[in-house]
Amino acid sequence: MQASAFLKRVQVLRRFVSGVYKTAKGPVSEAKRRLDAQEKSLLEPLRRAEADVMGTILTFRNAEEARREEAAAAAVEATVMARLAGTPEPPAPVIATAAPPETLVEGMVSRSTWTASCTDLRKVVLAVAAQLLLDDDTLGATKVTRRWLTTTCSPSTQASLDLLSISAPRLNTLARALRYDLSIPGTVVEERQQLVSRR
Repeated sequence: MQASAFLKRVQVLRRFVSGVYKTAKGPVSEAKRRLDAQEKSLLEPLRRAEADVMGTILTFRNAEEARREEAAAAAVEATVMARLAGTPEPPAPVIATAAPPETLVEGMVSRSTWTASCTDLRKVVLAVAAQLLLDDDTLGATKVTRRWLTTTCSPSTQASLDLLSISAPRLNTLARALRYDLSIPGTVVEERQQLVSRR
């Protein structure tokens, strides 16, 4: 009985202390909520402006790079045509070199993210199956025909594309490693560029 009474007094004291501090922390929590809302309202337009400027810089840089590539290709074509025609070669054009990414914006650097996605699962499956057949040393010089597939692979009407799915993490790993050299039928590779702080 004494233990129960003591427990009740402890519980009353605990609730009292919690209430005191809850009351004291109320204005602080409200002030923090207001400060967070104010910070968000001020930072959001700045983040949008930063993203817009970065996008404009990247667009300009990519356009400049494309112009340099076109000028170089045109110069090579003009030289080849002059040699074929037996005429003097045109003077080599002066092509401006690209500025290092670090000089585009002080404290910022360009970074590419490579991803891949499946556009045609059937083509991917056929490409994988073909590679498996080519890699199977037990097949020897077997000519793959419909009859051979029927007897060897035992196809089933229940074996449909619905049983398969692409491993997105594995496909993206290949995209990061191979970039535009990734060549799997039924997939596409995409490069996304962004400016990031070197901080």
